[in-house]
Order: sequence, then structure tokens, then C-alpha cells
Amino acid sequence: MKQLSSIVLACALAMPALAQDAKTNAVTEPGKSAAAEVQPPGQSFPASAAVLTAPLVFTNDYLFLASAQAELPDGGKAVFNFNVANAGNYVIETLVNAPDESSNSFFVNIDAQPTDPDMIWDVPVTTGFEKRVMSWRGSGTDSSDEFVPKRFKLEPGAHTLVIVGREPGTLLKSLTIRPAPPEQPASP
Repeated sequence: MKQLSSIVLACALAMPALAQDAKTNAVTEPGKSAAAEVQPPGQSFPASAAVLTAPLVFTNDYLFLASAQAELPDGGKAVFNFNVANAGNYVIETLVNAPDESSNSFFVNIDAQPTDPDMIWDVPVTTGFEKRVMSWRGSGTDSSDEFVPKRFKLEPGAHTLVIVGREPGTLLKSLTIRPAPPEQPASP
């Protein structure tokens, strides 16, 4: 029995080392590194990580506009500071609650104040908190944004995500900034 417990203990101690070794020695396609094949998880932030300016407020683990529908200068700000190590295109995935057509938008941009109407993010209506990727209206409409998802081209270094309140009742709980997936070619 004593010998069996020693074997079980030795196996338990060896498992983490074997798992790490499998990650380090992963087989990749010729000419590609293991890092090139793995999609990085991105940087995640709770809504509480934002530096807020009224009338945006934080309560119950989410931020929202605490007044009536706002024009761009009057919507307050939520600023998230982040860094990227590599140049490339990035998307922003969120956990958001947009209960109806009159409570489903923010203004958004990276490294500058958003502009109206191009940088409106019209969130597809949700049932409670759901994952949504940020988009931009551009020359689209409130029900059909032009840039879906919005791909932000970023250089390495420090950046700021600026979210401005637009419609009350649109609730943002968290966000993740991640490398954008490769663009799909247009169908013929």
C-alpha cells in the first residue's frame, strides 16, 4: 500500500511538468511558430476599471448613462487605459445589456474623442447581459452599422478606449480588447 501511495504522489507531481512540456513542444505547421497559431485571450476589464465623468455612473457592477439621451458633449466619459505589445487590428468584445431600441447605444473610439454619428455603437438588443463586439455606425443606420465589428488598427504601446454615454439604460459590465480574427474574403 505504501508503494502504491508513492507512485500516485509521483504521478501527481509529474502532471504539471508534462502539461507545461506539451505546451512548450507543441507541433506547429512548418514555418509557423506556436505563438502564431494561438489566439491571445486579450486584456479584460470590469466596468469599474474605467475613469468616469458624469453623467456616466457605475453601480451594481456596470456603468450606464444616468440621464436622458445625451448628445456627444453631454454624455460623460468612461476611459479605459490599456497597452498592446504588437501592432495590428484589435476588436473589443463586451458584456452588455441593451434591453430595447431606445436603450442600446454608446459613442466609442480609441485614443480620441468619438465623433457623431460615425462612431456610434448601436448594440443589437439583448435579453439581459450578453456578449457583443463593438461596431461603428459609419454611414450605416441605427439598425445596420457599417463597421461590424469595428477593427481598430493599433501600434504597440499605451492606448485609451473612450466610451461616451448616448442612451440611458444601456449597461456595460465588462470588456475585452483582443487581436481581431483574420478578415474573411467577401463572397462572390
